[in-house]
Amino acid sequence: MTAKRFANDHELPPDLVSAWRADAMRSSERPEEFWRGQQVRIQARIESRNLRKPRSLWLVAATAALIFCAAVLISPAGPPPARPQQTRIDADQELLLAIERSLAAGTPEALEPLTLLVESSSSNNDVENISHKEHGHEN
Repeated sequence: MTAKRFANDHELPPDLVSAWRADAMRSSERPEEFWRGQQVRIQARIESRNLRKPRSLWLVAATAALIFCAAVLISPAGPPPARPQQTRIDADQELLLAIERSLAAGTPEALEPLTLLVESSSSNNDVENISHKEHGHEN
């Protein structure tokens, strides 16, 4: 059966349409055994897929358990240990405190004459520094 291509079904001649319909019906006719065999094969495929579900369920459960164990191992066991109070003072701070204590204690009696000498020379240096500054500005 040869046919020309038509734009839509309304243009096909009715005798051609009926011939194609009859041909399609004949080719689709199958014995009852064929349909029972189809049904059995379909049922077997459905059951085989149902058997795989428990395995996939087991796989999901095992994966979840592994993730849980990994999370437990990675997370800290408890709150971080508290650091002890830092009672050690910085070396610079210790030096400053020692200097303050020495200055507060005063000068020993044996060094009193030396203190007077140092104070008088420092006052002379201050006077000289002032006079040098005045002379430097005069130029």
